[in-house]
Amino acid sequence: MNSSLPNEDKDKAPQTTNGTQIVPAATPSSDSDSDSDSSKGVAGPSSQYVVGVPPQQAMAPTWSTGLFECFDDIPTFIITTFAPCVTFGQIAEMVDRGQNSCGLYAFLYVVILYFTGCGCLLSAYYRIKMSHLYKLPDDPIINILVHLICEPCALCQEHRELQARGFIMKLGAGWRNQSPEIQQSGGLMVPPKIPEEMTR
Repeated sequence: MNSSLPNEDKDKAPQTTNGTQIVPAATPSSDSDSDSDSSKGVAGPSSQYVVGVPPQQAMAPTWSTGLFECFDDIPTFIITTFAPCVTFGQIAEMVDRGQNSCGLYAFLYVVILYFTGCGCLLSAYYRIKMSHLYKLPDDPIINILVHLICEPCALCQEHRELQARGFIMKLGAGWRNQSPEIQQSGGLMVPPKIPEEMTR
């Protein structure tokens, strides 16, 4: 007796070869796999993210030292308190990559201070410029207020930031005495060295 089965039934039906019955292996169900994966907390093949892993967050830019850590460098703090034009000249020379000397920047600071009484306006401009250059907090209003309210602390912080980035900030060093790496990159590729106290 001949039995007519559809093509799909013929494929699923057991086949007999030399008296031995061959049963096709069952294919795993995709639904069961996805259910088992989801019960283990792992996303299935159609999911693009792993459950329970938070996305990475970019770190906000910040200065390597605080604004009121002036006493970490006593000599610079004393010089900045009595002659802020000197510290400003050092900072401006490094930010401008040696386009002009420290003495010229210090002279400009004194001239603006003499005629306007607000030499901090020039130093605030270079703080904004430095913030853009090294991806530091660059709110112009905050940077101007910092120099208006506490000029010595702001200059000392900028001085320490450049020193942490590898600049030689000793008096008389200047741009010419900086390392070749600093002169080529301007300190952009050198990450600041965070003091040990901040890492504990």
